[in-house]
Amino acid sequence: MVRNHRNLILGGGLTGLSCAYHLKEHSTVYERLPEIGGLARSEEVNGFIFDYAPHILYTIDPYASKLIHELLKGNIHIKQRQAFIYHGKYGLYTQFPFQAHLYGLPGDVVSDCLKGVVKAVRGADHSKPTNYKEWLYWRFGNGIAEHLMIPYAERIWTVCPSRMNFEWIDRRVPEPNIDSIIEGALTNVTELTGFNNDFWYPIHDGIESLPRALGRTLKDVRLGEGATRIIPSRKLVEFNGRKLVGYDRLISTLPLPVAVDLIGDEAPEEVKTAAAGLMHNSIVCVNIGINRPDISRYHWLYFYEKEFIFHRISFPGNCSDKTCPPGTSSVCCEIAFSRFRPLEVTGRKNIVDRTIRDLVKAGILREDDEILATDVLSIKYAYVIYDLDHRKNVKTIHDYLLGQGIFPCGRFGEWEYFNMDHSIMSGKRTAERINALSRDLP
Repeated sequence: MVRNHRNLILGGGLTGLSCAYHLKEHSTVYERLPEIGGLARSEEVNGFIFDYAPHILYTIDPYASKLIHELLKGNIHIKQRQAFIYHGKYGLYTQFPFQAHLYGLPGDVVSDCLKGVVKAVRGADHSKPTNYKEWLYWRFGNGIAEHLMIPYAERIWTVCPSRMNFEWIDRRVPEPNIDSIIEGALTNVTELTGFNNDFWYPIHDGIESLPRALGRTLKDVRLGEGATRIIPSRKLVEFNGRKLVGYDRLISTLPLPVAVDLIGDEAPEEVKTAAAGLMHNSIVCVNIGINRPDISRYHWLYFYEKEFIFHRISFPGNCSDKTCPPGTSSVCCEIAFSRFRPLEVTGRKNIVDRTIRDLVKAGILREDDEILATDVLSIKYAYVIYDLDHRKNVKTIHDYLLGQGIFPCGRFGEWEYFNMDHSIMSGKRTAERINALSRDLP
């Protein structure tokens, strides 16, 4: 006999847990892993706590802020951001964001950047940009675009920014006014610019503390249950290749290409084509524990130069010293790759060795540092790439799924660049939509 669920939620990450939390009717969460949390998970290696890629908490949404603080119940640090950019060719750091902190760079670089900004401002009425690369030139001018913004975009997104749209930049790419840019070029301005000037991080147990707290509020979470087929015509989901479960409504936090693939031949060709057209990057996180305290005063650093394998590194111990054993430090290094730009090196040992060499090159590690822990985590779906057909393809897939009674939500269900607060709120919005529809069900 096939069991039927009123609301079946695929995925036990923050979005799925949030959706279950906010649904008025009973819901059941199915998670393929043996633990909840999705990408907001943490693991312990030789006494070090590493997250699945760096996570920090911040939000401008009052509800999300209240919920996060209630869930963590005092298990939370408030930190003032220390984020810098490393310029290997000059052997120096500048404060993030680059465009507001040019001071200290070589004079010709600062001159290029300021001239470019002035030209961009004077030419504000010229033709509007059609892609992200054009937007960078249009907004900041040649100097800032070419010295850092374009090289870094290529590092993290793995594609030329000319292949991307720029609808995602709101609260992502800081846009200081020209007065701030000039002041930051002529003086060592220390005032923070941009977003997440202050952020939060759990004191104990890493970022996984948040989904764990959310999970404790729920009654029906099934672990080790991976969806292997979705049959919309019969309102069934197959789990682990053998068990069929029915539903009245299906909430999917799965990446859109995965959801469409699970539906298989029932999905129209135009939906399959749209799913195949979606773009994303992947991340390898190389986590390293070091037998030396205080290896850096920063929270995270950006690397835009190609000679470094990583594009960003962060220091978990500076978010919470409980992530490291006493007298030690740790570093998390993010390496972006995709089908458009494969990894430079493969194999766990080779990736770790290359990462350590580049950390030494950047002056983060010393040749004689004792390595106490290494950990390599690969995240297939890391960041959504906003390609030029992004909105059209997502709409095609969403229209089909919603027509089948399937509600996509979350970072990869909505196929949006979401932070953790956005993911929580996405689950809440989906739950509220279903709550409003619940009276229509028998």
